[in-house]
Amino acid sequence: MKTAKKKPPKKTVKKPVKKTKLKALIRKKPSISSKKSSLSSQVDDIFEVWNRNDSPGMAIAVRHNGTVVHRRGYGRADFDHQIDNSHDTVFHAASLTKQFTAMAIMMLINDPSLGNPAITPITLNTNVNTGTNPLIPELAGITQPITIGQLLHHTSGIRDQWVLATMAGWRLSDDVVTRDDVMNRFVGLSTSLNFPPGSKYSYSNTNYTIAGEIVKKVSGLSLSAFCKQHIFDPLGMTKTQIIETHGTIVDDRAYGYRVPTPPLGWEIRMPNYDLSGPTNLQTTVDDLMRWDANFDTMTVGGAAALTEMQTPGLGGYGLGLFISQQGSIKVVEHNGRDAGYRSHLIRVPNQNLSIALLCNVALPNVRTPAAQTWTLVRDVAALYLGATLLPLPPQAPLPGATPGPTPSNPDEFTGQFHSDELDVTYTLSLNGTAVQVTREKYATVTLSPLIDADTFKTMPPPMPAFSNVLPKVKFTFYREQGQIAGFFMDDISGQDQLSNFKFRKMP
Repeated sequence: MKTAKKKPPKKTVKKPVKKTKLKALIRKKPSISSKKSSLSSQVDDIFEVWNRNDSPGMAIAVRHNGTVVHRRGYGRADFDHQIDNSHDTVFHAASLTKQFTAMAIMMLINDPSLGNPAITPITLNTNVNTGTNPLIPELAGITQPITIGQLLHHTSGIRDQWVLATMAGWRLSDDVVTRDDVMNRFVGLSTSLNFPPGSKYSYSNTNYTIAGEIVKKVSGLSLSAFCKQHIFDPLGMTKTQIIETHGTIVDDRAYGYRVPTPPLGWEIRMPNYDLSGPTNLQTTVDDLMRWDANFDTMTVGGAAALTEMQTPGLGGYGLGLFISQQGSIKVVEHNGRDAGYRSHLIRVPNQNLSIALLCNVALPNVRTPAAQTWTLVRDVAALYLGATLLPLPPQAPLPGATPGPTPSNPDEFTGQFHSDELDVTYTLSLNGTAVQVTREKYATVTLSPLIDADTFKTMPPPMPAFSNVLPKVKFTFYREQGQIAGFFMDDISGQDQLSNFKFRKMP
């Protein structure tokens, strides 16, 4: 009698965790004869200059009518190890972080259960610096009430942290800027604003550093942990994170590079920010397509939050997003610029078109063909829309910069001048009859007199700019009892990032 063989037990197959899959957004492969569509080929042509192994480059993904129709990387992600960019490469996405910070705030507003029960539920109208127990006690020096909505819309009047850092002698991407530097020094020493809260628009990264602190205080989680738990994981954005320190190891990340200066070759340029809120998002174009699809499916955040984010305020800024209208075409977008990286995510909702562009090369900050992300994404959009999208109009320089005669007594404008809000001192001296400004770590800047009495401006190129984030500055000296007692600094580049910033003359 034969013994029946036992059947092997059936293997238990574990079901994968359900998450948003990119393949659901990608159209089926075309036939071999049309493997590379005409549109995809034309997109490749736009980026051909970076499609080489001796240059860094970028990655792009295009989503049209609900499906990802093109995704590809160009150039090198890592010269040291000869790794190419791909649609799966992780890039530092700079200011694209702001829309995730804004979403985190909106989720805490619309679902108080996500917050700490001991914290009073927040709204966009919650004041952050007034009352007996303010959300942001570091803003105690500012007596005018500032709301969460004003922070997110860039209408708070709070000065930009990168402007203040360069004024205080930091060199961005060389010197580490931390959360404590921003909150305890730039915010904590503030006693004045650029303008009354809610009265004007002026883009300020400080607003979103503060917003990140609000997320942490209200939820009990860091911004990084909150976004991972409530945004990235639910959307299947498995390669996306917001890092809190610049030394964090990020798998599959492209190094950032700066355009070479002959005879030197490419130089690595990495952001040195130990903070989050306005920057430090690490992501891929694939994951950005998952995030973009959420604006249609509303899986995370819900309709109320996504509608609020895409409603423009002053300056056409929503919550972490720029909104513009070109005839019947609405454009929702944001770009990013940090050290050796550039980024852009643009949506044209009524045309069902979205484009994500991530770069590991510091493209010049000028509007020349193929030089800015604004230009590149619009070149791609034109292929799919058959129409050209206009860039945001540049802001006009502020008035009051008419050249004037050399002052009769230039020596009275010299001496040591101190800012209590930055705790920094500038030295003003003469080079012949020209007044010049010296500060720590930066080149001496020569001032040109204006026709307005006791007023000067920084010299135009090729003379050194005041800084890369504050190129054109006006110095207006004030007098007490007939003697120079100090000066006020104003941004005259058209960005309105600095107004009436006071330095007093030291004895």
